[in-house]
Amino acid sequence: MNTKRKPQAPKPPVPSEFELHCQVVKFLNHALDGNSAFFHPANGGYRHATEAKRLKAMAVMPGLPDLGVINDGRIIWLEIKRAKGSYLSPAQHYCHEVLRRARSPVYVIRSLADLEEALRGAGIPLKARVT
Repeated sequence: MNTKRKPQAPKPPVPSEFELHCQVVKFLNHALDGNSAFFHPANGGYRHATEAKRLKAMAVMPGLPDLGVINDGRIIWLEIKRAKGSYLSPAQHYCHEVLRRARSPVYVIRSLADLEEALRGAGIPLKARVT
């Protein structure tokens, strides 16, 4: 009896959250139609205590998703997470709950296929498909 296993092809590396974020931005730049816009609220990153206090006073919302997509006057939110080993923080869970109660959908995106599914599910017209 032959017990040798066939060599498996190496799995492609899982993109980092930053790499996936950049892929999402590239797709949105290419695929959104003229009635749509998107933005990144630069909430993350280290802030000096004084700056953090100022931003808090200006209503920075901890846990706000990575991207907002606006289409015909409505907004959906995209939280980008690495495909494996990445989870929502308590602040993100809370913020997403607040946004959903305000009837603003939040989608967790772990791949470009997730992105396309979220956009189409939200009724946002696209000029292109994920390849």
